[in-house]
Amino acid sequence: MFSTRIQLQKRTPENGIDRENYLSLLVDEYLNSSSFDAKCQVLANLANFSYDPVNYGYIRDVGVLDIFLYVLKNESNYKLLHFACAGVCNLCLDPLNTDYILNYGILSLMPRVLRSENDDIITSSLTILIQLNNILNSFQKFNAELIEQVRKLKSNGNKVIVNLATIFVEDVSHTK
Repeated sequence: MFSTRIQLQKRTPENGIDRENYLSLLVDEYLNSSSFDAKCQVLANLANFSYDPVNYGYIRDVGVLDIFLYVLKNESNYKLLHFACAGVCNLCLDPLNTDYILNYGILSLMPRVLRSENDDIITSSLTILIQLNNILNSFQKFNAELIEQVRKLKSNGNKVIVNLATIFVEDVSHTK
């Protein structure tokens, strides 16, 4: 459910932790935890917070976006990748987040995650590409190798992946 800052303030108890502090605590827990299960749970919670645009500024300020991008670049566990992809997918709707994501080099990370055997990771990755294409409206941002990789996904057995790959390929070909 989308919120406003005023609604969040009304729902926060007088001695309660505000949203930014809570996200900061989650970031600290993720960074300092040695438990894989705890990292997964925290990353899932952070991805859930990325659904609400009121959180975008907090997420940037406390480093959540950095964690998602780090996971996409360095992790191989499908659970962590799934939550990181879902988080980035939600966050790339915001122009400031999009700039940050692109400057980080998200497009160079996409080929690896698109090769995942996990359908949720692939669908989130394709959705990221579709959203970036809609925001950028420029096919030059996508290299031919990435476009060809997505084109191959049009023959995937999962209908959702096929549909998303088709949308991306058609959108990119229309912006030429």
